Amino acid sequence: MPIEKVVQQQIEYYNSQDIEGFASTYSDDITVYTFPDNTITLSGKQALIERYTETFKKKMFADIKNRSIVGNKVIDWEIATNGTTGESTSLMAIYEVNDNLISKVWFIRE
Repeated sequence: MPIEKVVQQQIEYYNSQDIEGFASTYSDDITVYTFPDNTITLSGKQALIERYTETFKKKMFADIKNRSIVGNKVIDWEIATNGTTGESTSLMAIYEVNDNLISKVWFIRE
């Protein structure tokens, strides 16, 4: 499967607040980092499910403005909007895909 397809599926599950589908696109040992200092903000699929169960209560929606692919990484410029407040945030996400699952993510926030 092309790596961008896994990332696109993940975005579609995110936008429909489907926690089971969303989690299915990630490896069990998923690690999420803050760029550039590589602080770990989330580690493991259970932590991912717990975090995004709360996130999805806000009816979040990600709009992909640009996507680049370099090796096994997909780099998205996203506008994430809180569906309950209307607040938007611009961010970059770098997804590393291994064995058709997202294994690492780096977020770059303004």
